[in-house]
Amino acid sequence: MRHLISDPAHLPISYTYAGKAYRGLSADFVLQSTEQAGNTTRYVGRLGGVLTVTVEAILYPTYGAVAYTVQMENRTDKIAPRLSDIRSLDMDWIGKDPVLSGIYGDGGADERGAYAPYAFPMAGRDATTVEMEPPTGRGTYTYFPYFHIRTAEGGLFVALGHPIIWRGVFAPTEAETETGERIPAVHIELGQARFDTALRPGESVTFPSVTLLPHMLADPDEAMNHWRHFFLDCIIRKPGGKFFPPHLSGGTSWLYAEMRDATEDNQISAMDAYLSHGVPIDYWWMDAGWYFRREGEQLNEWLETGTWLPDTNRFPTSFAAISEHGAEHGVSTLLWFEPEMARLPGEDFGPRAMDPANRLLGSPLMDMGNPAFVDWCFERFSSILDAGKISLYRQDYGVNPEAIFKHPDINPEGRVGYIENRYARGYYALWDKLMARYPGMMIDSCAAGGGRNDIDSMRRAVPLHKTDHDYSKQDDKQSMHQTLFAWLPYFGACLVGPDRCRDINAYDMQSSFAPWIALTADVTCTDPGWEAMRRYSHIWQDLNCYYTADYYPLTAWSRGDTAWRGWAFYDPATGGGFIQMFRPAGAAESSYTVRLKGLDPAVAYELWNRETDERVVRDGKSLMEKGFSVELATPQSAVVVMIAKGDR
Repeated sequence: MRHLISDPAHLPISYTYAGKAYRGLSADFVLQSTEQAGNTTRYVGRLGGVLTVTVEAILYPTYGAVAYTVQMENRTDKIAPRLSDIRSLDMDWIGKDPVLSGIYGDGGADERGAYAPYAFPMAGRDATTVEMEPPTGRGTYTYFPYFHIRTAEGGLFVALGHPIIWRGVFAPTEAETETGERIPAVHIELGQARFDTALRPGESVTFPSVTLLPHMLADPDEAMNHWRHFFLDCIIRKPGGKFFPPHLSGGTSWLYAEMRDATEDNQISAMDAYLSHGVPIDYWWMDAGWYFRREGEQLNEWLETGTWLPDTNRFPTSFAAISEHGAEHGVSTLLWFEPEMARLPGEDFGPRAMDPANRLLGSPLMDMGNPAFVDWCFERFSSILDAGKISLYRQDYGVNPEAIFKHPDINPEGRVGYIENRYARGYYALWDKLMARYPGMMIDSCAAGGGRNDIDSMRRAVPLHKTDHDYSKQDDKQSMHQTLFAWLPYFGACLVGPDRCRDINAYDMQSSFAPWIALTADVTCTDPGWEAMRRYSHIWQDLNCYYTADYYPLTAWSRGDTAWRGWAFYDPATGGGFIQMFRPAGAAESSYTVRLKGLDPAVAYELWNRETDERVVRDGKSLMEKGFSVELATPQSAVVVMIAKGDR
């Protein structure tokens, strides 16, 4: 991969400029400067004597991976020739028996389900061209811009950084070797779905970023763990230079219409309910509905966003009392924002009154591409975070913007895709400003569920709310987790949905095990399931250190309630890990033989069943080849089995 970024001529991009199709930056490109800082290289040059082109490329030498971003800017005083058909990646990947694999996004595709896996052969009689474009305009809803081209010799992971409308094409083709042999290949094209613009003076376009991770691993599990460790080492943000650890949060979203009916008193009371019953929460989650409708006027519903002024009738200290109370018990606070949504049409308030140029793109979407709006949001939100002593910023995005970004009003002739591209940069820019001001604060990425979790968002944030699907459907949640553990090593899960926030049981808790668990019980009732929450929270604390270890699915992926599900995390450095197995309500068999992976065949391991407290010692060779039997006599039940090095 190093050669792709060592010379701009090798950069695997394509575009049309002044009616001429280009590949890479060679013809009509004049390199002016090259800067090197560590593993980052910055190239600056001129295209056609008009556009200034800046390439920022990063090499990850431990993994042989690269990432790059291209910007083209008109720094002249004249309108530049038209630029169109920008492709951030346009290349062939060569190898025998190629297969395109990955997962669908939140919401799934064709009713397959959220985060369902796919595998398309790219050679032979079943080979077909695969095209993807998120139909809602949210970059990771329906389709997911993370891909794996698997071949007999290894493969290539590809990730695209664009939060709105991207397009991907994967086409079977062939390549000829130096000896004349024809070898299968996959032609890959990825980029912003539509761009056709004559850049005016001062305007620029930033191509969606590309990240490429090659490997020579034939085993699919080893390959996915290679991706996981690359993601954990090189992609996921580390606030204050430290890895963001797993967390357990409490909250009252299902009780108080999100936060519309919340107050400082009932938030403190609810927090105390968890703590007094021995549930070890370390974050307090405060979601939508904490603001005035207009200044001094209470909300009718939480959707009435736009003023971004805390309702001081309900929160007289602007959340500081909640945060201070939590801090006394080791609990930090999280607060929800949705900067792009102004749902009070016709009102001159807040950001709309601030700048006449800051118009709605289309109701209710504000223009995130306007730097003045980004600055306004940053200042307003920073003041709220500071006054409320908030520790984690949560950002939502409750709109499907595809129709807005395709509307003729913002895409007149010669301007197609420019507003969308500018918007995407503003979205990232707000987070960059928050990160600079609060380097120790994590950001939660949300877009009505998992709609904006592209890799450039994941360089800044983690998805604590990966879906708007009903979290009470525990079997569906397990299916999502089985694939997401491989692709996005850090994500969250709500315990249950709004219709099941009482009678919490062991199956609910175990199905919610993830790097972040959001407890959503009805703490106003006498006993919403305190024993289950307390017991399994402590079991989760025992195992959550392994979420950064190797991950192995132990069953085939499935939806519904008829098949067992399970997976294991194992750390070869320590010999420790854990297994989770689930027997859904419709699974007829009361036992399942588990064959573990990744163990040392010569080492003895102790397996500790956390349900029965039974401990057995088996050697790694036997556990991987013969396996061991997991017994669950009761349908809709689950078990955690801890793995540790033991004595023969």
